[in-house]
Amino acid sequence: HISAKKKLQQKYVKMADLAGSIPVFAFVGRVVAQKGVHLICEAAETLIHKFQGRINILVGGPANRKDPYALHCAGYMESLAARFPNSFWAAPNDFFMDGSLVNFGADFGMMPSAFEPGGIVQHEFFVGGTPVIAFWTGGLKDSVFEFKWDTNEGNGVVFDVYNKDCFMAAIERAIGTYQNKAKYAKMRENAFKSTMDGVTVTKAWAREFYRLKNKTFIDQVLEEEEKSKIPTDWDSDKFNDSFMDEYVYKSFLSNTDQPTVSGADIKFEPLSEIIKKHSENLPITFYLNLSLIHISEPTRPRLISYAVFCLKKKK
Repeated sequence: HISAKKKLQQKYVKMADLAGSIPVFAFVGRVVAQKGVHLICEAAETLIHKFQGRINILVGGPANRKDPYALHCAGYMESLAARFPNSFWAAPNDFFMDGSLVNFGADFGMMPSAFEPGGIVQHEFFVGGTPVIAFWTGGLKDSVFEFKWDTNEGNGVVFDVYNKDCFMAAIERAIGTYQNKAKYAKMRENAFKSTMDGVTVTKAWAREFYRLKNKTFIDQVLEEEEKSKIPTDWDSDKFNDSFMDEYVYKSFLSNTDQPTVSGADIKFEPLSEIIKKHSENLPITFYLNLSLIHISEPTRPRLISYAVFCLKKKK
């Protein structure tokens, strides 16, 4: 982080060397209304004056000047960059090429998006251990959480009213945390741990595409892992009525208060005899002829998993 930050400050705000006490705030993305670049522009001059120039703001991303919003923001950013070259940088005519350097070198990523269905940029910052300042919306509110000093939980700073003042207040809270080395170090640690693995996202999309085609996605890696757990000494000849009686009886014992026995002491009985002896303790599925018609996805937590059964129709 430190070496990347030094390169950012030298390249973009003309610092001779690392200015560790000056926080770097960075935005990487398209200059469009959805991304809230106007909030950065509107807040920048006030923040630069308030902190006496001891703040660095970088905006990396091209502006399509045929779009009135982008044209307005581009002119605003060019003016800021000309007036505050040691505090503000933007090049709205160019495609930004140092995204990875920013992800690692910035002290905070900025995502003041008006709406964001999912968001991937926050995870690009997180993988570099960089906390994010974000508007509380869509996928951002599912992944960016306010850092709490009392519990040391949280990976960034959020604001829930979409205007310049609330955005500035979020930046000021971020600076307050930055000035406390221990708290900021914990925030960076939390940010890194928040990264969503690309494999998780890829599998989620694969499942969705399979679902659209009425097909079932099979995780081949998981399949091989489960296969490796299957006992290699399985004997299909053992799978008979006697084996099933033993299996069901063991299952029954494990789910009731019946004393457990083992070895030669076990006396297996037909299911009909078990039902007669323990009818008051047996689950309802012993009495009803049920058919499983739906079960929740295996990824769902156990507490909210479910299965749906129906009674089989008598012939």
